[in-house]
Amino acid sequence: MRFTKTEIVESLDRDERSYRLAMLATHWLRDTARFKPSAAEQARGLAMQVCGRWVSFADLADKLEDGAARELLSSDFMLNQLHTLVRVPFELLSDYCEDFDRAAPGRGLLDEMKATPWYWYTRMIRNAVSHNFHFHFDERDRARMPVAWNGIELTEDMQGKPLGSEALWHKPGYELFQEMRAFADALPELQTSGALDHV
Repeated sequence: MRFTKTEIVESLDRDERSYRLAMLATHWLRDTARFKPSAAEQARGLAMQVCGRWVSFADLADKLEDGAARELLSSDFMLNQLHTLVRVPFELLSDYCEDFDRAAPGRGLLDEMKATPWYWYTRMIRNAVSHNFHFHFDERDRARMPVAWNGIELTEDMQGKPLGSEALWHKPGYELFQEMRAFADALPELQTSGALDHV
């Protein structure tokens, strides 16, 4: 076993906290006038030394002071967090189920995961997130089309198209995470040692 159920649940807890923290941070990013110091003011005076040179954050300050650019910047930041919130738990759960099935043959835990209402949808979203944010359906995916979860449908005509808000957005993305979290909570546990240092 690469890691235990306890380690997976703890990892999902961290992922959820990070996502909610990002949600909270966007209030500061979006409301530059209300908070002092504002995110734009902080960015204007910030620089970081990287690889022997100073990288200024002033370009971010310019975007944060422009209403439309600020909304886009904030939305991109949240989407990055959302993609992580979906991709990492899915991979951890898949790995755990594979390891469990090897260590305790007969249960078919990976098959149980594949039978959930969210598995195939999440797998296709994870693949898009992992591969340049465009849908690339293989033969196995296309054989299952259309794939639907929570009123959202993935269809074969999305092949090659970018992953957008029609397929994954904040509220349904968070709900998807909650379904994966519920699956993690119900996992059986084998008593083994492991580590999530690489995650």
